[in-house]
Amino acid sequence: MTANTSEPSVHEKVRQQFGATAAAYSTSTGHADRTALAALVALAAPRTTDTVLDIATGAGHTALAFAPHVQRVVAYDLTEAMLAETAKNAAQRGLTNVATQQGPAERLPFPDAEFDIVTVRLASHHFADNATAVREMARVVRPGGKVVVVDNYGPEDDALDTLFQHIEKTRDPSHVRGYRLSIWRKFLQNAGLTIEQEVTDHYSESPRGMDFDDWVRRARTPSDRVAELRLIFTTASLELRDWLRIQIDGDSIWFRIPQVTLVARR
Repeated sequence: MTANTSEPSVHEKVRQQFGATAAAYSTSTGHADRTALAALVALAAPRTTDTVLDIATGAGHTALAFAPHVQRVVAYDLTEAMLAETAKNAAQRGLTNVATQQGPAERLPFPDAEFDIVTVRLASHHFADNATAVREMARVVRPGGKVVVVDNYGPEDDALDTLFQHIEKTRDPSHVRGYRLSIWRKFLQNAGLTIEQEVTDHYSESPRGMDFDDWVRRARTPSDRVAELRLIFTTASLELRDWLRIQIDGDSIWFRIPQVTLVARR
């Protein structure tokens, strides 16, 4: 199961979506979660001599989390406004070993075996061609190096998966697909990578979960789509409630999105 999507069309949607919302991702609680970022760095176990590539860096949270532990980080993103946020955030922290570079995940402008660690966090579901992006990650990591992926994932059940993808795309039209765990394993293995660790949990932004209103506000979801999403959540089946751990509290909706962390070695 892969996304057969026009690459230029997807890239334009991503630029429009994240160019307009870049600043919101600097302050997003979940994206900036220092505990989660520290756990990710520990899982990747970087060395002080390592060079890291962070793909679809967004506001740079992952790149900046690795920077104090390695020699150099390249923060790479399709959207110029996101790279500006990364550069600003790096300067505010006094980090001088972070460089930014613009481009798509499907065509990395780097030589073979250039990096010791390649990361992508909370972004792969926006890629036009994730299989190609993963092959590019494998190409630019050195033999023995690691590719580290964190992203939401879809259910194996077809009907539930269709609804989950609809929810994500209704909220943010630049969403392409949250892939099933079975497909993620194939992406990595088909790229010549060996999966060493697979950790599943849930993406959240508070002890209660994710606040529906904050979630749609950050994406600037139009009001008619917000109304549609609210109806889907408040009338959710038991299967959807369980998948997203939906909790309704008066007018408030709280939920969590299934997330996987994969560490693979070339």
